[in-house]
Amino acid sequence: MRGRVRSAASDTSRLCQQKVADRVRPATCCVAGRREPTAGMAGRALWTVLCAICLHCGLGADDIVVGCGGFVKSDVDINYSLIEIKLYTKQGTLKYQTDCAPNNGYFMIPLYDKGDFVLKIEPPPGWSFEPTSVPLHVDGVNDICTKGEDVNFVFTGFSVSGKVLSRNQILGPAAVQIALRRGGSGGNIQTTVTQPGGKFSFNKVLPGEYEIIASHPTWVLKEAAAIVQVKNSNAQISSPLLVAGYDVSGSVRSDGEPMKGVMFLLFSSSISREDILGCHLSPVEGFQEKDESVSYLCHAISKEDGSFTFQSLPSGDYSVIPFYRGERITFDVAPSRLDFTVEHDSLKLEPLFHVMGFSVTGRVLNGPDGEGVVDAVVTLNNQIKVLTNADGSFRLENMTAGTYSIDAQKEHIFFDTLTVKIAPNTPQLADIIAARFSVCGDISITHFPESIKTMSKYKVLLTSQDKERASVLTTESDSHGSFCFQARRGSYNIQVSIPEAEAKAGLALKPAVFPVTVTDKPVTDVSFSQFMASVSGKVSCLDTCGDLTVTLQSVSRQREKRSVQVSSKTEAVTFTFEDVLPGKYKVSIIQEDWCWKNKSLEFEVTEDDIVGIEFRQTGYMLRCSLSHGITLEFYQDGNAPEHVGVYNLTKGVNRFCLSKPGVYKVTPRSCHRFEHAYYTYDTSSPSILTLTAVRHHVLGAITADKLMDVTVTIKSSIDTEPALVLGPLKSIEETRRDQQLAEIEARRLEREKSSSKEADAQPPVQEVVEELQGPFTYEFSYWAR
Repeated sequence: MRGRVRSAASDTSRLCQQKVADRVRPATCCVAGRREPTAGMAGRALWTVLCAICLHCGLGADDIVVGCGGFVKSDVDINYSLIEIKLYTKQGTLKYQTDCAPNNGYFMIPLYDKGDFVLKIEPPPGWSFEPTSVPLHVDGVNDICTKGEDVNFVFTGFSVSGKVLSRNQILGPAAVQIALRRGGSGGNIQTTVTQPGGKFSFNKVLPGEYEIIASHPTWVLKEAAAIVQVKNSNAQISSPLLVAGYDVSGSVRSDGEPMKGVMFLLFSSSISREDILGCHLSPVEGFQEKDESVSYLCHAISKEDGSFTFQSLPSGDYSVIPFYRGERITFDVAPSRLDFTVEHDSLKLEPLFHVMGFSVTGRVLNGPDGEGVVDAVVTLNNQIKVLTNADGSFRLENMTAGTYSIDAQKEHIFFDTLTVKIAPNTPQLADIIAARFSVCGDISITHFPESIKTMSKYKVLLTSQDKERASVLTTESDSHGSFCFQARRGSYNIQVSIPEAEAKAGLALKPAVFPVTVTDKPVTDVSFSQFMASVSGKVSCLDTCGDLTVTLQSVSRQREKRSVQVSSKTEAVTFTFEDVLPGKYKVSIIQEDWCWKNKSLEFEVTEDDIVGIEFRQTGYMLRCSLSHGITLEFYQDGNAPEHVGVYNLTKGVNRFCLSKPGVYKVTPRSCHRFEHAYYTYDTSSPSILTLTAVRHHVLGAITADKLMDVTVTIKSSIDTEPALVLGPLKSIEETRRDQQLAEIEARRLEREKSSSKEADAQPPVQEVVEELQGPFTYEFSYWAR
């Protein structure tokens, strides 16, 4: 709960009511007035009266309600509203907190219980007060709160802070002496030292103008003073003070005695010599430095006691190289080079430098008359180790005469051990020649077949191509597929043996044989990758292909199936399946509305990519759903409709192919009548053509012994179907007689026409029509629903 001071009376009323409500049910009233506190005793008196009323309203005999108040005092103008007063238990638990009155710093905190408390002032960081906390022993009788005495906190000043940085760095040193003086005066008001990182601060500084002075007994300071103005808040120097450099020292010995006159050359890749102080800048005669990545700065010379000092070095990275030359020989000094970093303090170089014995040199080569091997480790008697330079040369220092065994080691290059005699008159050793080289590679499997979960350790064979040598080396790849051989110069073939079970599961590697030639360097690029074929082909369409799907299904691995979507606005489109494992497969085209020469094809992936697969469209699938068996006649619409053909179809769903794209007119021919006299089918919008008969052709016949007028009335069981009256009907016999008469008349007219053209007229031919005789048949038909 956070309390804000309004007035002593209003706080008392509210807090008394809360306390009583917690202790007494139902709650009794507790009324108080309201006023702004102007003096401690007046506010305290009102608090006491109000709490007495509250006690009378319902508090127990052992309970108290006491106000503990006072002032935050300052002789200078400060913002009281930024200050908080907090009440803690003896165990450190926050009980209550409040702000100060912004006009005069007054505060008031209520106490309900007896006991030990701590009243603390919590100002903004850097503000100082005395005291910072007041212990309270509240007994309800003799404590300062019960007595109504004020608890006051007195402002003692702001903080002044800054930094001392190392030159060109974002941090600085510790232990730099910092003095705070009044502007224009010579005496120090306060002193302090910088903390790690270079920060410093002064507390309890009242408003005014001050001078800050930095100093150190050994370090050179570039910016050592600053002016700061303190007004009504904390102050900070406008720019950091700077240390130009730090002293770096060391020592050199020979058989435990100090050595005078040894030169120590200083190098750096990041520091310029203009930033160095107290050092000899002239070059050193007879010294040759082979490391071009660093620049020479200066040198120091050891004194009688063997010590040497670089007086002022800025923070940064350096290398120091000792150089000691006698009349005829250059002696070794160990260490021969020492890299060090100056941070934010003086530095004592360790270890000590020691003047040692003579040196011998040698070379490590990759072959007879070959190139030098860089960074090879040369070991002397399994103890002394040196590293070869870029040209393969090395230097053995501090040597004494004797017989030594020398070994050389370099990653992927292997040497035989040499035994040599070393003496001052043999400063150059025989060349160390590489005997064998690594032949390394890796096996990469990116797609494990179904039955293989992790990479196995595979047997790898290295076989010489020289039939006379006919040597075979065998190794095993690790769990990551890496392998290595040690091989002498020559030509070889490398093969990986795949277990039969994994080969059947579809695992294969390429190449089957990897040829290598070992000359004068390791072979590290042997690579066997998983063979996964590319299966490609094309789809040939009668018209625009549009969107199609091609699927690839393994014959033996049923779960291995995938599809590829292809699309084209032309009459052909290609498809490709990548990363196909060896094995037998079936590839299919998915377009049920078209007819294909081959809807699916089978092939086997062995060791090459599969190309040339083709799906050729032969037509457009027409599906007809018929309610009755009928005959359909097809025409293709166009400027000149083309008769396609007549097809006899059965009841149900019929399928057949249309050889060309376009719109077709389909006409049913049968004893059934359909919803339409004809239908259209568009190959670009395939669908099932459904023909459902709505009427059926019904035939009937009436047989009578004599001619008569016959009328047939047909009534349907469907109420909405009107009655149909057929007739009067004509019998078949009458229709046949009328037909005969018409034929006779036609022949007569033909004869008359012919006889008029001929000279000799033929006598007329008499044709007689038979008399009608029963029975007589009257046929009728109608379209029934």
